[in-house]
Amino acid sequence: MTAGDVIARIRENLGTTWRDAGYRDTFKFGRPTTQVRGIATTAFVTLDVIERAAAAGLNMIIPHEVTYWNDRDDQSIVEGDPVYRRKIDLMREHDIVVFRIHDHMHVQRPDFTYVGSARAIGLDPSTETAPGSHRFVVPETTLGELAAHVQRHSGARAIRVVGDPAARVSRIHLGVGYATPPVRADDVDVVISGEQQEGDGAFDSPAYVIDAAAVGVPKGWIVLGHVVSEEPGMLEMAEWIRGFVTEVPVEFVPAHEPFWVPE
Repeated sequence: MTAGDVIARIRENLGTTWRDAGYRDTFKFGRPTTQVRGIATTAFVTLDVIERAAAAGLNMIIPHEVTYWNDRDDQSIVEGDPVYRRKIDLMREHDIVVFRIHDHMHVQRPDFTYVGSARAIGLDPSTETAPGSHRFVVPETTLGELAAHVQRHSGARAIRVVGDPAARVSRIHLGVGYATPPVRADDVDVVISGEQQEGDGAFDSPAYVIDAAAVGVPKGWIVLGHVVSEEPGMLEMAEWIRGFVTEVPVEFVPAHEPFWVPE
């Protein structure tokens, strides 16, 4: 089958109208006529992902995020970069084709990124207040214990936590990627999210949590990082694609958390 055939099946099974006008969900490298030997889903198309996918015989990569380090995957602003040239050469060498799926993944119901993120950090689906609410009520615990639980389940090396570790919390609002819910909501104790600027006027979440802690208001913010929060959704995506693409193998090839902390 061709890469175009794969995308046609994704469109048919998506359960929502495909919008061709967007710039994200398009081919980023290769052609629709490329013959597909296997499919890899991932968060980012890193050089390491390309090499591991190629070694596994997977020449179609479906990432959630970018290939060329900018949201529009505008190659004109990186074409003189030696890292860009290496990436292009490597993809050409292995007959790789890349098709990003971002916007349409987020309009799916359920959104695989939230399903995968909740699973990866150990949130029990039965504790979600309503399907698709991304709000969970767990048995009361401390912020420190919750953060440790999240780290153990996710295996993340570099999550960050803001707030009093001893604060008693139970009401969680989950966000993924840049979708950080407001921690100031009255019915939210802790926001768990991918990433957010630390101070941009409208979303001063760390500063607010620090001030809330100073006056005894139990608030917390657990920052997972973009990859840790969204990449588990690409495992869900691989499992979904296997349901209607049976001619070639479909595997999850993780890009892995990019951050580490010194010992």
